[in-house]
Amino acid sequence: MLALAVVVYGMAAHGSAFALQVGTYAAIFAVGALGLSLLLGNSAQISLGQAGFFALGAYAVAWLTTNAGWGFIPAAVVGVFAATCVGVGVGLIALRFAGHYLAMATLAFGLIVYGVFSQLDAFGGVNGITDIPPLDVFRYPLSNVAAYWFAWLVAALAAWTTWNLLRSRTGRAFAALSGDPLAAQVAGVPVKRYKLLAFAYAGALAGLSGALYAGYLGLVIPTAMGVQLSIDFLLMAVLGGSGNISGAVIGAALVAGLDVAGHAWENWRPVAYGVLVVCVVIFFPGGIAGLYVRRRRRARPTESGAEVPRAGAHSAGRVTPPSAQSPLCVEHVGKRFGGLVAVRDVSFALEAGRLTSLIGPNGAGKTTLFNAISGVSAPSAGEIRIGGHAVAGWPAHRIAALGVGRSFQNARLFADLTVLENVVLGAFRCERAGFAADLLALRTARRSEREVLERAWATLRELGLESRAGVYARDLAFGERRRVELARAVVSEPWLLLLDEPAAGLNAQERGRLRRDVLTLRERGVTMLLIEHDMRLVMSISDRVLVLNFGELIADGTPAAVRDDPAVIAAYLGAAPESGEAESLR
Repeated sequence: MLALAVVVYGMAAHGSAFALQVGTYAAIFAVGALGLSLLLGNSAQISLGQAGFFALGAYAVAWLTTNAGWGFIPAAVVGVFAATCVGVGVGLIALRFAGHYLAMATLAFGLIVYGVFSQLDAFGGVNGITDIPPLDVFRYPLSNVAAYWFAWLVAALAAWTTWNLLRSRTGRAFAALSGDPLAAQVAGVPVKRYKLLAFAYAGALAGLSGALYAGYLGLVIPTAMGVQLSIDFLLMAVLGGSGNISGAVIGAALVAGLDVAGHAWENWRPVAYGVLVVCVVIFFPGGIAGLYVRRRRRARPTESGAEVPRAGAHSAGRVTPPSAQSPLCVEHVGKRFGGLVAVRDVSFALEAGRLTSLIGPNGAGKTTLFNAISGVSAPSAGEIRIGGHAVAGWPAHRIAALGVGRSFQNARLFADLTVLENVVLGAFRCERAGFAADLLALRTARRSEREVLERAWATLRELGLESRAGVYARDLAFGERRRVELARAVVSEPWLLLLDEPAAGLNAQERGRLRRDVLTLRERGVTMLLIEHDMRLVMSISDRVLVLNFGELIADGTPAAVRDDPAVIAAYLGAAPESGEAESLR
């Protein structure tokens, strides 16, 4: 960013007023593009309402400086605050939608703001507000050159805070939203809250961009802040590369250059935009900055980007449940989907530090029961208590915060994150730094980041995944994906662990490693509930076995007792077994 500013200023210093103007506009629009780039690329939220937030910042500066006699900086603070608050409000409404419906909802917001400002006489109506005082810093007016450097300073600060977010707990939460929201919730991420944070942050940066625009240009008119401006912001994010800081700056510089130059050939500007977008989509699908990112990934495929802590920096201790009560107590739980009863009146309680397996034929309701326990879906009836808390109907992230880890029947990893980043995300509940600490890279955030990295590296070493730390999850073999998901589930040292068919698809060697890992966790005192179809594995590691059939609990006992139970044998074989047929359950 600094290099781009210096190059443009160098051109301007040799007599090009055009370059100075383009450079200033590039910095101004880069601020707003950074927010949309984060929203689009990191939290997978499509917004076409950036022009509305931009207008709030611009009109706040215009009205307060011309009518109330305020200076630029306090007026800009008001504009940014207004855009942030409205961003939260718009997010609360818009996040009820998804995909193109979300885009249409945010577009409607932009149109409403445009209509309001164009109709209110207090804000100049269709003529807008003119004669805005020149950009000043605490009443010190800035020349064009000084305004140029001031705009780039603000853009650099916006890029710095965005960089801090992307490399923090908050940034990992944003990335999880775009990867797999359900897996993010089970890891402890409150998805709705972080979607609102992403909207609020994007709105704040768009408002700041509008404030700079009004102060630099000296006028605001509604027609400059209509749908076309929202499309321009989207172009900046897509052309440069969404989710990429340098991409937002590159995209802003391209669009600003075309916009300023386009006044000489107004009718051809949409054609230039169209050709540029088509070329980027075909040749640089990740945006222009994405080309550099892909080359860097190919050049350093196994690096994690984080310092490897020394061995033994973090060691797992024995896990202790938070209370003397049963870690998990299920009482008369049922789950109905319309007329289909998937789970019927199931009751059991787990003993602390013991491994209990939940088995049954396909379609018996095992995963449905897991989903009710972990908060993925609410039970239709009954009560679920975890560590003394009645959690029936709680969202998954609240249950994870109690110290509950979970894996899925089909491994759900974040494909665009590395193995280390996937595992670190599993420790989300252990981090205490908030949004403000992450934004400003405060000491608490940096210390928390070091601690969670040590914890993640220790878990990777323990599960034999240290050498794969920098590999992207999409490039892993099937067995490795299973182990990474297990690492993500245990990195926060949960005292209750729910494992859904962890041995499915593994070869004999991988199953042997899984067996050792599970037994190690049991020795550490972790209470486990395991769904598994491998009867040899179940019978060799379980302290207790529960059997479901057609949603009903038909057996509960030791592995030996369950293995010889006639009802269990009939459920698996479909009838009373002939002599020797029960060996299939051994």
